[in-house]
Amino acid sequence: MPASSPRPRGRPAGGGNTAEQARTALMDAAEELILERGFQASTMESIAARAGYSRAAIYQHFPNRQKLLEALVRRKTGVHQAQILGRLPETSDLPTLLVESLVIVSTELIHDPLLMTLSEQTEDGTIAHLIANASGLPEQIEQLVAAIAEHAGAVFRPGLAPGDIATFLMTTALTLLLGVVPGSDTPDVARRYLQTFVMPAIFADPPAPGPVFG
Repeated sequence: MPASSPRPRGRPAGGGNTAEQARTALMDAAEELILERGFQASTMESIAARAGYSRAAIYQHFPNRQKLLEALVRRKTGVHQAQILGRLPETSDLPTLLVESLVIVSTELIHDPLLMTLSEQTEDGTIAHLIANASGLPEQIEQLVAAIAEHAGAVFRPGLAPGDIATFLMTTALTLLLGVVPGSDTPDVARRYLQTFVMPAIFADPPAPGPVFG
């Protein structure tokens, strides 16, 4: 192997790694190569080689490039979700938590290097479409809303089903990521928009717009 080639970090198929370890190594390698070379230039074979796996092994975990792309987007959005939750104050009420989560999404997720590269080099065209098509976020949001509705009582407006609320929140997030709301890439504008128009649409007793966690 030439001195300039990265050292493989995985193991060939059958080398002792678990399936989850293999998937992680392959996705790590894919992310590195995509950031270095771009999505189109990062072939399944080159990704497998970077991770130290055979060509056959990568296809066992990801039948095609689209499945690999979807897995990368799900993992990346999951990392951002965990970071968002870790940054929010535990004492905040539910509307504030939702507002601040969406503020972070609209002002920071849009600048993620991997998501930017993937959106520019695939048919999705924007990070919003990439996330909507590949992340599984709508289902995750619906599950979260259903759990809140079950344990928090009549916090949402009467007659709203969890699926309706989840769809509305997902649409709001994608609208912000698309930049449809003028100035929504800045926290103050995004926060004011969410407090004024979005929270009253879903909460039975939304807080009045005003200064919040920032």
